[in-house]
Amino acid sequence: MTNTSRALLLSALASFCGYVSGNTTESWLAARANLIHQVYGKGPGVLPTQSVPDRVDTWKENPGLQGLVWNMTTMFEIESTVFYSQAVPGRKAKEAFMFHHGHSNCVCKDGKTPFDQQKCRPGCISSMPSASELEDPGYTWWDLYNVSNFFHSQGYDVFILSMPLKGINLGPGSTPTKVNSDHWWFEQWEEKGDYPLRYFLEPAVLTANYAFANGYEKISMSGLSGGGWSTTFASAIDKRISASFPIAGSVPCAMRNPNGKIPGQNWTGDDQEDYEQNCSPNPNPNPKLKPGRLAFQACNYTCQYLLAGLEEDRFQVQILHERDSCCFSPQGRHDQMLAYERNIRHELNVQGGGKHGWFTSTADNHTKHEVCAQDKSIISAAMKGNFAPGSDAWQKIPCDIMHQPVDQPGECAPNVEPGSPGPEPPAESGYTFVGLGACRDADGKYGVWGVDELDNTSCEFTCNLDPKCAGYMSTAYGSYCQYFCSSPSPTCPNPGDGGTNTISKADNSSSSRYCWKKSSASAGI
Repeated sequence: MTNTSRALLLSALASFCGYVSGNTTESWLAARANLIHQVYGKGPGVLPTQSVPDRVDTWKENPGLQGLVWNMTTMFEIESTVFYSQAVPGRKAKEAFMFHHGHSNCVCKDGKTPFDQQKCRPGCISSMPSASELEDPGYTWWDLYNVSNFFHSQGYDVFILSMPLKGINLGPGSTPTKVNSDHWWFEQWEEKGDYPLRYFLEPAVLTANYAFANGYEKISMSGLSGGGWSTTFASAIDKRISASFPIAGSVPCAMRNPNGKIPGQNWTGDDQEDYEQNCSPNPNPNPKLKPGRLAFQACNYTCQYLLAGLEEDRFQVQILHERDSCCFSPQGRHDQMLAYERNIRHELNVQGGGKHGWFTSTADNHTKHEVCAQDKSIISAAMKGNFAPGSDAWQKIPCDIMHQPVDQPGECAPNVEPGSPGPEPPAESGYTFVGLGACRDADGKYGVWGVDELDNTSCEFTCNLDPKCAGYMSTAYGSYCQYFCSSPSPTCPNPGDGGTNTISKADNSSSSRYCWKKSSASAGI
């Protein structure tokens, strides 16, 4: 590296806790290249190119679900499984969302050993739902945060990832009687010359390779907690991730307290850093803690936030929960969040002759450490809006209380649970509103079904024409619907999961989906 390049890079890596100005696009690209090298060790800017999984798993209990298995073995055996679920089975959408589970595990009541009690597989349940959410069918052994139905309802196919040593990726370093889920376990391999951060980030890059190799036009990413951290980091190193929504995943290093709680925040957890998140100073003022990862010396969190929106047609919306029960609560610190947001936006505005993306920091009025209804509202609004960089619309995203008043109604009210009822849609003639989500029978199953990419009025008209159509699911965005029929017909050519389609309830999977039951006279059944 020349002296000039080194000076540019050092300038680009300056802390955003103070005002930073005047870095060139080249300096930010150099920061990205160096960050990639600190993750993979293959040279500046060199990302893995594999696009074909080492194995594809399927499960008879979940028809249509695939597991893309990436083998990343180097000094020890390790692989990562990424779940792949299409919005319409057998029909690839134009765009896909990656969602990252982060540190979450399963609860497996049939497990005979500690390992089998946590390793995700069919028959297990998610460890994430509260008691009131346990009956929500959206929480599954492979969708621990109940997000696939939401992304499907928005028209996206979904890839769901987990961290190493977590969920379905539990394994390395474990025995049947002792579970290894401590990410500091990777430090021993770092000391031997390995680059362990790749085990956290490579699955997202490989999945993006797979997606584009298989014809997807665009891919976006979100995740919660450690999944939010993964979203921040992956979208910084991989410019193909168009839109990114890290949820409760990080704040700048200078805003963290690795020695305990943030002062004055008795509602949240300790702010200690996990191995992969460790950005503490080197040397660390606390002798009990290790120095931070070299990657954060190459590009700290605010640098990563900027890189996620550096290129034209890219943006990042950081989502924080005002009084998060775990971590990164912004309450009492909005001025600090808005300060680094302002500095990042300034830097973006001076890049590329006006051809750049955008960054926004948001907070919603939620407490539980989960993917909540407000988070989904923010994601949906930003994706549909596709606002221009600098547009005032970024300050008016629904449920965001960083830029707007705290008191907001509906799904933006405090602590709305992910499956809680939203406003009832207008009545549709000849139909009874059953509930939010897709239509199901009394056992929560469904029979033959069909789908159309039409507005709600056209979907209603189609269901009326078919006497076998017992009802349909409309959507808030009005460009997608599902039909449910008493028996196979041109309207409903797809097999179900053993249900009857005697519509009795909705699955409460999304507040933007509405189940409508046709009157028996109209349905002809």
